[in-house]
Amino acid sequence: MSDVQIVLDQDHLADCCAAWREQGWFCFDTEFIRDETFVADLCLVQVHDGQGITLIDPMVPLDMDPFWQLVTTPDVMAVVHAGKEDFDVCLRATGHPPRNVFDVQIASGFVGAGYPLSLARLVQALLKKRLSKGQTLTDWARRPLTDEQLTYAADDVRYLPALHRKLTERLERSGRLGWATEEFAKFERPEMYRPPTEDRLFKLKGSKRLDALGLAVLRDLVEWREEWAIEKNRPIRAMVRDDVLVEIAKRRPTRMDQLEVLRGFPQARNPRIVKEVLRRIERARESDPKSWPAPYQPREDTPMIKVTLDLMSAFLRATCHAEQLDAELVGSSQKLRDLLDYLREPGSDEPLLMQGWRAEFIGRRLEDLLNGRCELHLSGGPQDPRLHVVSHDAD
Repeated sequence: MSDVQIVLDQDHLADCCAAWREQGWFCFDTEFIRDETFVADLCLVQVHDGQGITLIDPMVPLDMDPFWQLVTTPDVMAVVHAGKEDFDVCLRATGHPPRNVFDVQIASGFVGAGYPLSLARLVQALLKKRLSKGQTLTDWARRPLTDEQLTYAADDVRYLPALHRKLTERLERSGRLGWATEEFAKFERPEMYRPPTEDRLFKLKGSKRLDALGLAVLRDLVEWREEWAIEKNRPIRAMVRDDVLVEIAKRRPTRMDQLEVLRGFPQARNPRIVKEVLRRIERARESDPKSWPAPYQPREDTPMIKVTLDLMSAFLRATCHAEQLDAELVGSSQKLRDLLDYLREPGSDEPLLMQGWRAEFIGRRLEDLLNGRCELHLSGGPQDPRLHVVSHDAD
């Protein structure tokens, strides 16, 4: 690997970071382990600056702050593939999110290349190169790293400069570079990496059956579990299972013996843990009912509402196919439901499909369709079906 250098001392890292800052951009990836900890253990950072590849070994150890400063400055572009987890490491290390991001996985969705694509599939699709992924489950904390590990790590950034160039050209030709840049800006929002607790409640199985007080208890228990995981630096899943927290929120015990009978809750034998759980339950019970989360309300759509949603979905997917923008990037079926609710009751919060590039690409078109300002025509027969819009002339 003649084009690869390895950074093992602080002065060398400082020199590299100074060069990347002056250049104004770099590509990077990370290797980390999070199997047994809450905070990821950073094991390797790979950088490509267009001239060569640099592998930084933070386990020497090195102070990685000069590198993360580059990631968090708006003056330097960081090119990544599916960078959320890499930027999560940055946020936890510095307290700051990234700035000036270009994510090749997201960019590919704006030019008809597919989304979300693995790096190997993206390299194959756009550059006709093959990547070996034989080290996926390797232990990156072990030293020394093998030649196979070093080659694998280098390959994770080897093609990022070429992907960045090709995707930028295609985005500029299609007039969608601004759209992609708007999407990249989401990485700059800290809430992207850890949504508010209340936003995560209904993702826990069984939580949709809880009443308002049960959800208030569950919210407190989820926050407590995360605080405990951070304190012990252990994965959240190793502390208390989701289903146990939901069951506690449903029963709302007031005594220790009521927790001891719970199956799957061995922590009930720890007096300190039991005391804290009971305290959190009581705190939620005594809180202002106005602050309790609203219980889940199942939807009972009429047959015509279901037909309308199906029609909106067909229009969205047909438009994405015709204009080479991946539908998975635009939004899920829930986003269509949010738009329909908003157009029926405009006083509600503006939905995602009526914001930014999504409004320009599809949101306003769907609004025209639902308000009768245009209609859909299916042509081409079963051999070559095409769905297109016929606008009504203004009166």
